[in-house]
Amino acid sequence: MRKITIAIDGFSSCGKSTMAKDLAKTIGYVYVDSGAMYRAVTLYAMEHGCFDGERLDVEKLRGMMNDIRISFQFNPETCKPDTYLNNRKVENLIRSMEVSERVSIVAALDFVRAEMVAQQQAFGKEKGVVMDGRDIGTTVFPDAELKIFLTASPEIRAQRRFDELKAKGQEANFEDILENVKERDYLDQHREVSPLVQAKDAILLDNSNLTIEQQNEWLLEQFKLKIED
Repeated sequence: MRKITIAIDGFSSCGKSTMAKDLAKTIGYVYVDSGAMYRAVTLYAMEHGCFDGERLDVEKLRGMMNDIRISFQFNPETCKPDTYLNNRKVENLIRSMEVSERVSIVAALDFVRAEMVAQQQAFGKEKGVVMDGRDIGTTVFPDAELKIFLTASPEIRAQRRFDELKAKGQEANFEDILENVKERDYLDQHREVSPLVQAKDAILLDNSNLTIEQQNEWLLEQFKLKIED
């Protein structure tokens, strides 16, 4: 059976990562969470004094990019990959609201995106990869055989994020999360470099009213149709 590249793009907190991880596990493909990579860079910037409140010292971060190495390691307990920053597991740290509030600023920088795209393309050289993010089907893998664009209402996405944080024992305020979701939508769609847009050949899915099981079933069917072409 031939291997293909699967690109899943969409708005924040749509469940792209869950969807992509589950499909990769089912079909035996490699999964790469591109959003986690930008979150890891953001965490690095926060931990190394690049932020003064909400203000980012862009040149300081630029000078540190060669020191940032991001990798993924399979977690046998969760059966899913964890994100590592310079060989340190940061999977939970990068999901905090503090990182969420700053990641769009970091992800909009041209030198950050250039480095992350290069790493992402290296992950997918041999195909057999599922990758999710904001510009996978438009910039990272414009020739991907299967492209999905995922959306849901801001309120639904904020509730999902709220539930996720509470389940991890983290403090969360729904209204703050909703505001963050809307702000990230605007920033992601209006940044100069690789803005969030639906690729012309991407299949649109609004999963506002779908269960995880329903969306996984739908995605698996799209995969089967594509490899049978």
